[in-house]
Amino acid sequence: MTERNRQYDIQIADDAWIEFVDIAGRYDQAIDIDALLGGLWPLIYRLETHCVAGCCGMDAYDFTRTGIATALLELDRAQLHAACSAAKVAVTAAASDVLTSATMNHFADKRVFLQWLDHLDACIVAQDRAGA
Repeated sequence: MTERNRQYDIQIADDAWIEFVDIAGRYDQAIDIDALLGGLWPLIYRLETHCVAGCCGMDAYDFTRTGIATALLELDRAQLHAACSAAKVAVTAAASDVLTSATMNHFADKRVFLQWLDHLDACIVAQDRAGA
């Protein structure tokens, strides 16, 4: 058996991924969600450690629990949790099922962005509970 091609998946751990949902033929339906991510940008910018988004898209970011924990050290976790909750509501209400982030250089199905937001929020909450 061959390993699944992870080219378009978002890596969240050494062996965990948010799987790409095919959006072929739907790119023209994409709406930009950068404004919907509002208060999450301080965290997102700190996670851009592997490369720059303009070059590598989501692969430029370290979305592992360790990477997020490190990025959270100087940030207000309560504010980020609230921003994540607001972003989930806004993304859920978005008028299209295909979304893009010009800043992160990424197109994805709405379900992928929602899973990504769930992952970020789970990491934020875990760090807050750990008191780190």
